[in-house]
Amino acid sequence: MQYSFENIHEVPAAVFYCLDPRFRQQTAEFLKGELGLENFDQYVAPSGPRVLAQEATRGIFLDMVKRVSVGLHHIKEIILIAHRDCGAYGGSKAFSNREAERATQEEDLKIAREILRKEFPELEKIALYYLEIVGDKIEFQEGR
Repeated sequence: MQYSFENIHEVPAAVFYCLDPRFRQQTAEFLKGELGLENFDQYVAPSGPRVLAQEATRGIFLDMVKRVSVGLHHIKEIILIAHRDCGAYGGSKAFSNREAERATQEEDLKIAREILRKEFPELEKIALYYLEIVGDKIEFQEGR
């Protein structure tokens, strides 16, 4: 089987999001439909952007961003997406309520953003999003 090949070495953004398969399709649709991103560097790991907030995993991901996303692909922005009921945090059951869960994850988003700003001051934008489950729908809400 043959596939087409596009030699894309410049992309506008890098995106950090969780590998949770429950949200894969919706995340792809949001990135393409709402944010207009067809091509971007993907950093997909348990908890998504939390890998930047945690010292144990931060260096590995910062090195990849530096060498590949910034150095080779010349990104202009990074998008960080956290989501409700993330297993890496123990799921929603690990929190006393939805606000506590969101506050914890948004704190990690802010830590990740500050680390990225310090490491890559040339970036034009670092956007934060929180994927919220509302009934049987999923909403991407801008981080606070």
